[in-house]
Amino acid sequence: MEDRNMEKGFGELLREYRLKAGYSLRAFAKVINMQPSNLSFMESGKVNPPRASEALVKIANALGLTKGSKEWTNFFDLSAGEARIPADIRTDENIRNYLPIMLRTVANARLTKKQLEELIQMVKNSRKGKKIG
Repeated sequence: MEDRNMEKGFGELLREYRLKAGYSLRAFAKVINMQPSNLSFMESGKVNPPRASEALVKIANALGLTKGSKEWTNFFDLSAGEARIPADIRTDENIRNYLPIMLRTVANARLTKKQLEELIQMVKNSRKGKKIG
């Protein structure tokens, strides 16, 4: 399920979760204290998700998402939004789809600064045809 959801945009996932929770657009907008038109624009991808963590947590809780679940993680990963990814990276669909997974993996590993620098160097070396490892 996680991989399938990573192919969706935030708005599509939000709509899917809202419908699964049994909310109409207007009813859900009222619960999260948002104008229905803004929620509609968010679901259709015309506006970005809220940047504030508190707003995202409020929406996730209203949807009944469990903190730490795959659904919670997908919701927050996709909320990062393409608008916050540099344009030159945003155009590469493969990178765009896997960037949140990679970032989550790195974050969960709690790498040191030195380990992060080594990881970056490994990736750079792989582009030059050098063997990783």
